[in-house]
Amino acid sequence: MKFDTHPKATFRAKGLAPKKWMGQNLLVEPSYLGMIVDAARISEGDHIVEIGAGLGALTRELVRRNVIVWAIEVDAGFFRELEATFINEPNVRLIHKDVLKFDFRSMAADIGKLKVVANLPYSLSSRLVFTFQENRDIFDFAVVMLQKEVAERLVAGPGSRDYGALTVLLAATAKAQALFDIPPSAFYPKPEVVSTLIRIVFPDPAPYNVTDHKTLTKLVKAGFSSRRKTLRNALKSLILPGLSFDQIENVAGLTGIDLGRRAETLSPEEFVLFSNTLSRSTQM
Repeated sequence: MKFDTHPKATFRAKGLAPKKWMGQNLLVEPSYLGMIVDAARISEGDHIVEIGAGLGALTRELVRRNVIVWAIEVDAGFFRELEATFINEPNVRLIHKDVLKFDFRSMAADIGKLKVVANLPYSLSSRLVFTFQENRDIFDFAVVMLQKEVAERLVAGPGSRDYGALTVLLAATAKAQALFDIPPSAFYPKPEVVSTLIRIVFPDPAPYNVTDHKTLTKLVKAGFSSRRKTLRNALKSLILPGLSFDQIENVAGLTGIDLGRRAETLSPEEFVLFSNTLSRSTQM
């Protein structure tokens, strides 16, 4: 299989260019490619989903490990190069789709729980992590490269500057671990930020017993709608069927949560307790 690790020559020869607005920064340092796949802890014969395959550097490293790669790429120019590169590779299944519109559930129905290994496009990274979290039942794990600041939000602790809605929602359903940083010099073109590889595992059972994920999501997003507000003020925007704000205040009292606190001071466990009690109250 003919393959040029560095994309600069391909860009020149084929008239391609990375699109900054799409966050297309391609990993070109071979040593990091191996480190990413090692960190994924994949097994021979696994089906691996790669999001934003670019020109196929990570795809090729995955194929070396004898797995089947489902490589998703929306860029038409990149996709043509992927087709040319992997035309004779039976273990690569190329998908020319917008990942934000992709039907992951249909894929999971065909190949089982999804295992993701990817250098996520910077412009989509937070939205894709939300997608993983919202569809936690069909994902096994995701080993993904993110901007360092996004990765820090995913593993932040209560009370810290980086702790937010995504932190809480992910912690309630998954276990996230930041593995190592990757410098801008390892990419082409060089991004303006450091990247971090993170491993997100969706265990069964989940870390917390969430009785209603929709209620938890509404509660968490309302709580963090304004970081400067106390929960008492922030939760006035929370709309739950059959519950007035006075009743929400009463539920908070039952769970021992002081609405004079701010959302960033509540642990994931406290959010889940509050949410589960709210959920039971809406069903009475």
